[in-house]
Amino acid sequence: METPKKTEELFTSIWNSSFVRILIYALLCQFTMSITNTVLPLYVINGLGRSTADSGLLGTMFTIGSVCCRFFAGYISDRFGRRVTLVLGAGIISISLFVMGFQSTFIMLLVFKVIQGIGNALNSTTSNAVAAEVLPRDKVGQGIGYYSLHSMVTNAIGPSLCLALMGVGVVAASGAGQNYTLPMMVGGVMGLVATLIGLSLNYEKKLYTIHPEMRKKPTGIHITDFIERRALLPALMMFFTAFSSGAGVYMIVFATDYNFSTVGIYYIINALVSVGVRFVFGSKFDGLRPRTVATIAIVLNVISYALLGFTLSEWSFILSAVLMGIYQSMLTPTFNAMAMKMAPESRSGAASSTYWLGFDGGMAVGMLFFGVIIDWGSYPAAFLFAAAYMAIFGIVAFFILRKVKPLREIQNPTE
Repeated sequence: METPKKTEELFTSIWNSSFVRILIYALLCQFTMSITNTVLPLYVINGLGRSTADSGLLGTMFTIGSVCCRFFAGYISDRFGRRVTLVLGAGIISISLFVMGFQSTFIMLLVFKVIQGIGNALNSTTSNAVAAEVLPRDKVGQGIGYYSLHSMVTNAIGPSLCLALMGVGVVAASGAGQNYTLPMMVGGVMGLVATLIGLSLNYEKKLYTIHPEMRKKPTGIHITDFIERRALLPALMMFFTAFSSGAGVYMIVFATDYNFSTVGIYYIINALVSVGVRFVFGSKFDGLRPRTVATIAIVLNVISYALLGFTLSEWSFILSAVLMGIYQSMLTPTFNAMAMKMAPESRSGAASSTYWLGFDGGMAVGMLFFGVIIDWGSYPAAFLFAAAYMAIFGIVAFFILRKVKPLREIQNPTE
């Protein structure tokens, strides 16, 4: 009788077919996020004539839906299977974009942003868990780093694609003659394609037959089914990090208001730098303590926001794209991998849910907070506040993370 293969033999390479498929799935779903994050703020401000704070409220409603569902997303994924949850998440996102593409009332946009948030919680929580499961055990940190690049790549291509579909190109958005519906329809189609990819993932039965300890379905309903306590530290770090990203959400609106000609180039440069740094130095980051990686990344973040706050010029805008690209390639993958490696493999769904709760919560508060600062104050005030905040957070994180080992040395605990 043939001896069952171990996980390391089942997935010997980072770039196995299951990992590639879940990466494409995540890319498509994140594209839909990038599309709505680009189109809706411009539509709400220029098309509906509402305030910047109102555009931030859209993001907050999305995050409320996402946060509420996060509590259950990990449980649903662990209980009913990864494929079911992936299909459900991408399907909900697709439908929400098709509907929002034809909405002309602010209230209905708020409602469907909540629904989109629910779909996002299901797809991102589960795809994150899948990525961790289909990677060789000794390369989870490096692989999660590559997986995390999907958001940076879509942030580079998504805004430029949206502006082109809207008829804006790389010049300032005035609101006149812009096509807000077409990008939403394209996003809806991407959601449908992601749904089909989710259906194609069939690794679960084979993996869990070989490693039944990785698939312990919840038998009841307990608070521990929804929150993985061992992932709380990286989730908390991600909450405070994501809060400052609330200022970055308004980057396109800021650039168009100041008539910058480099709106589309910003995200392309940002993604190229992120991808390049992660591929060149990703394995080296795994050998460093998270405290070291976080400190370097946060310093770059502070410089980036400070440059924007003090200069408000196109050269500082582009330099900010470079610095933010390095920051993103270092910090987010590190905290993500920490969450997935600090929890037992059978709890990957709950660990992923806990991590993303931190991210969603920080973004929800940050988008609303910085939207108010911009309305009541200015863009420089928002950027300078973000710089000061991250400087303080960096000092606190330096001490909180002092005992955390390098990712390469962290082993998934048993139950």
